[in-house]
Amino acid sequence: MPHVATVAVSRWRAAALLAFCLVVPGLVFAQGAPSPPVVTPGKLAPGQSPPVIDGRVNEEVWQGVTPHTTFTQQDPRLGEPATERTEVRLLFGPSAVYVSFVCFDQDPSKIIVSQARRDASLAETDSVILVFDTFNDNQNAFVFGTNPLGIEYDGQVAREGQSAGLTFGGGAAGTQRGGISAFNPNWDGDWTVRAQVTERGWEAEMAIPLKTLRYATGDDMTWGFNVMRNIRHKNEQVYLSEIPRGFDIYRISLAAKVPGLSLPPRRDIKLIPYALASANKDFTRASDQLDRNGDVGLDVKWGVTPSLTLDGTVNTDFAQVEADEEQVNLTRFDLFFPEKRPFFLENASTFQFGQPQSVDLFFSRRIGLSGAGGTLQPIDIIGGARLSGKVGGSWNVGFLNIQTNDAEDFAGRPMAPDTNFSVARVQKEVGRSSYGAIFVGKYSTGTSGTTFSNWNRAYGVDANFQVSAGQRISTFFARTDSPGATGSDHAGRVFYDFRNQLWQISGGFTQVGNRFNPEVGFLPRRGYRRPEFRAFFQPQPRNHRWIRRFAPHVSYTSFYGFDDKLQSSNTHVHPFEIQPMQGGRFGWFFDRVQDNPIAPFTVYNRDANRVVIQPGDYTWYQHAFEYMHNPSSAVTGTIRYRIGNYYNGDFNSVEVTSDYRFTARITASLGWTRQDVNLPTGAFVANLIPLKATVSFTNLASLSALVQYNGQTGQYSSNIRLALLDRSGTGLFVVFNDRRDVLDSTSYDVVGRSFVVKYTRLFDF
Repeated sequence: MPHVATVAVSRWRAAALLAFCLVVPGLVFAQGAPSPPVVTPGKLAPGQSPPVIDGRVNEEVWQGVTPHTTFTQQDPRLGEPATERTEVRLLFGPSAVYVSFVCFDQDPSKIIVSQARRDASLAETDSVILVFDTFNDNQNAFVFGTNPLGIEYDGQVAREGQSAGLTFGGGAAGTQRGGISAFNPNWDGDWTVRAQVTERGWEAEMAIPLKTLRYATGDDMTWGFNVMRNIRHKNEQVYLSEIPRGFDIYRISLAAKVPGLSLPPRRDIKLIPYALASANKDFTRASDQLDRNGDVGLDVKWGVTPSLTLDGTVNTDFAQVEADEEQVNLTRFDLFFPEKRPFFLENASTFQFGQPQSVDLFFSRRIGLSGAGGTLQPIDIIGGARLSGKVGGSWNVGFLNIQTNDAEDFAGRPMAPDTNFSVARVQKEVGRSSYGAIFVGKYSTGTSGTTFSNWNRAYGVDANFQVSAGQRISTFFARTDSPGATGSDHAGRVFYDFRNQLWQISGGFTQVGNRFNPEVGFLPRRGYRRPEFRAFFQPQPRNHRWIRRFAPHVSYTSFYGFDDKLQSSNTHVHPFEIQPMQGGRFGWFFDRVQDNPIAPFTVYNRDANRVVIQPGDYTWYQHAFEYMHNPSSAVTGTIRYRIGNYYNGDFNSVEVTSDYRFTARITASLGWTRQDVNLPTGAFVANLIPLKATVSFTNLASLSALVQYNGQTGQYSSNIRLALLDRSGTGLFVVFNDRRDVLDSTSYDVVGRSFVVKYTRLFDF
C-alpha cells in the first residue's frame, strides 16, 4: 500500500504541474503586437559607387535613401517613442548590402563605450544590433551589431532564439554561458563596419557582402529586418519594429519587412589554411623531454547554393581557442563546459537536439577532446566535413562527419581509438512551428579500439509547436543503442513555455532510461523522471524614479527513480528582487535542496583531506543575499552571500566579482568564490579566484589573459593570448599556457607549459 500511495502522489504532482502550466496563461492578458512596418531600401544605380565605409554618414549616395526614423521604446516605457532620434538606411548593391545608422544624442559626451574587442557583449554600451531574416521564414536570421568604436559583433538565430529549455533573467540559476542554444554568437562572418562619435551623437556604416549570407535568390524577394538601439546612459532600449516586453531582437516574426529585392546567385569559396609551431612540456613525466611541433592544415568553405554551405577541414587545430573557466564541483555529477572551437560553433544550433546541458544527443566536445577543465587532453582530428543550410525553402539540414586519430594519455595508456563521428539532422518548418529528426553515430575504426565500445548510436525525433504568440510546446523522443544492448534505452521530454510582458511561465516532464547512453552527447545522469516548473512575475512601475522592475520568481525541479523514490530536488524561491533604473539588481532568495545518494561520493580530496558524503536521505536549506551594481559603470561588481546547510553539515559562501573599465580598450575583472563546508566526515574551504584582463590595441588586435586558482584541485592556471585578427576571425595568434600546483602531495610546482604561434589566412574567391 505505501508504494501505491507514493505512485499516486507522484502522478498527482505531474497532473497538477501540467494543469497549472495550461490554465495560468489563459488567465493572463497577453498583448498583441502591431503589424510590422515596411522599410524601403535604396538601390545602387548602374555605375554608381558604393558608400565609403568610414563611420560618417555624409556621402551623397546615402542622401538618396529614405531613412527609417520611427523607433519605439521597450524599456523603460513600453510603447512610447524613443527619446533620441535614430536614422537607419538600407542600400542594396550587386554584391553587398550597406547599412548606415545615425544615432542622435542630445549630449554626445554621455555616450557609454565599454567594449573594443570583436564579438564583445553590447549589453552595457551604446550600441545597435540588426537582424536579417533572409528567407523571410519568421524564425531564422543573421545578426550584426556594433558600438561607437565600430567593433564587429555577429551571430545566427534559429527558432527565434528559443531552445527546448529556456533560461530566464533575474537572479535565477540557469545554463552556463557559452552553451549551445538557438542563438549562436560564435558565427563569424566576413563584413566591414566603421563607427565614430560625432557632433550629432554617433554614427556607423556597415558593408555586408551577399556571399556572407544565405538567402533565396530571385526577383521581388522579401527579407525580415529589425534594429535594436541601446541608449545605455539612459538604459533605454528602442526598436525599429516594436517588440513587446518579455521578448528581444530575436523575435524574428515581429521584424519589419523589406520588399522588392532582386537577389543574385551567390558564389562563395573560401580557403583558410594555417601554419603552427608549438613547444610543450609536461613536468609530471619522468623524462625531461620538451615536445616541439610544427603543423599545417586547411579549412574550406563552399557555398554550394545560396542557402547551403559545405565546410571541410583537414588536420584540424584549435590552439588559439580560449581556455576553459574553472569551476568548483560540490555535486555528484559531471559539470558542463561549453564548446569554444570555431569549426563546431558555426551552425551549432542546427545540430542541437534534446534538453540543453541535461539531455544533449550531440555535444561536440566529445569529438577531439578527452576530459574537462584542467584535465582536458586534445585528440588529433584527421579531417571532416559539414553540410548545412536550408533546402526546399522550409527544410533545415545538417550533416557532419569527423575522423579522429587514436590517442594515449601522458602515461602511455590508450585514451581513445581511431573513431569516426557522424551526425545527420533534418528539421521541417511549418509557420513558426517545426518538427525534425536526428541521427548520431560513433564507430571505432582502428585496431587499437578493442578495449573500447565498437559503436554507439543515438537517434530521435522532436517537435516545436507555436501554440500562440506567447505559448510554445517543445517535445522530443530519443533512443540509444550500443553493443550487447548495454546502452539501449529511451529518453523523452515535453516542455511548455508561456511569456508576455508580465509573466514567464514554463513547466515540463523528462524521462531518461537507466541504460540511455548517448556517447557523443552530454548526459550528467540517467535513470530518472523529472518534473520541473518555473514562474517569473516582472511588474514594472510606470512612474518610479529609480525602480525599473520587480522580478520575483520561483522554480522547482525534482528527479524520481523508476521505483518512484525521490533522487534529488531543488526548490528555488526568489520573493524579493528589485532592478534599479540604471541597471543591476539586489534581493534575497532561498533554496530547499534534497539529495538521496545510494553510494558514497567524494566532494573534496586534497593533501590527504578526503571528505566523503555517505549514502542517505538529506534535506537542507540555504539563504542568499545578493547585490549587483550598475554593470555599465566604469567600476562595477556583484556580491552574493550564502548561508545555511549542505547535506548534514554547515555551509556558507561569499561570491564576489568586480569589473574595471580603465578605458574602453583596457578592461579587467577579478572574482573570488569562497565556500566553507563543515561536515561530520570532514571540513574544507574551497576557493576559486579568476582574473581576466584585456587590452584592445584596435578593434581586431588584442592581448588577453585568464589567470585562475582552483583551491579544490590546488592548481593555478594561466592562459595568455595575443590575437592580431584580419578577416572573419583569422590572423596571427600567440598563446602561452601554464599550469602549476601548490599541493603537498606532489613534488613539482609546474605541471605543464606550452607556447603556440599560429597563423591563419582567409582567401576568398
